[in-house]
Amino acid sequence: MPANNIFNLVKGAPLFQGVDISVIDAVVAHAHQKHFLKGKQLFTMGDKAEGFFIILKGWVKLYRVSKTGEEAIVHVIGPGESFAEAAVFNDGRTYPVNAQAVEDVDLIEVPRSFFVQKIQKDSSFALCILGAIASRQHHLIQQLEQVTTRTASQRVGAFLLRFCQKEEGEGGTYIVMLPYDKALISARLNIKPETFSRALRKLTPHGIHLGEENIIITDMDSLRDFCDVPLVEKPC
Repeated sequence: MPANNIFNLVKGAPLFQGVDISVIDAVVAHAHQKHFLKGKQLFTMGDKAEGFFIILKGWVKLYRVSKTGEEAIVHVIGPGESFAEAAVFNDGRTYPVNAQAVEDVDLIEVPRSFFVQKIQKDSSFALCILGAIASRQHHLIQQLEQVTTRTASQRVGAFLLRFCQKEEGEGGTYIVMLPYDKALISARLNIKPETFSRALRKLTPHGIHLGEENIIITDMDSLRDFCDVPLVEKPC
């Protein structure tokens, strides 16, 4: 990916909101660009954490495996998002989860040594990073609340609202191209795959129509109202 595109993605990452442009330049200069094929393991829980990552393209799932072999999805990370930052700061300096590419992934790895050194030397940068991490923790608490208080249909609807794109020349019509497979979406929303399909059908009265390759939203206001998603709410 061209350096200019990488710069823009890093600049837009929530972790670096409010950070000086010169720092973004330094991050991009010190980062290593990597590519992982779909299904490839990025790291395993307990691996030594030498850096954190920012996704340029594709999706990565963070998960744990129980003693009985059951997989629990912790998060699914997409373009422009960062992950594993906390791992580079903990005492053990190890990754607390597993990470796997769910689509072909392009990302950059920011070395721990550079990042820690920058924090030690630049108090303004350190405060920005602390603020970003605190904001993320608040967002994760919101996500937990959404999963525990919303119905399955509301969770699915909120997910669709996150990924909808305005259809050109079609008035108030929006299109949703699911970013990854339904089984992973279901796990992310803490519902069964068959429940996902039923939830979609229950959303029909609120402007949801199933196409052959996509999902169409014709009544955005009704869907937002049903899912209790205000215009200012951040993606789920």
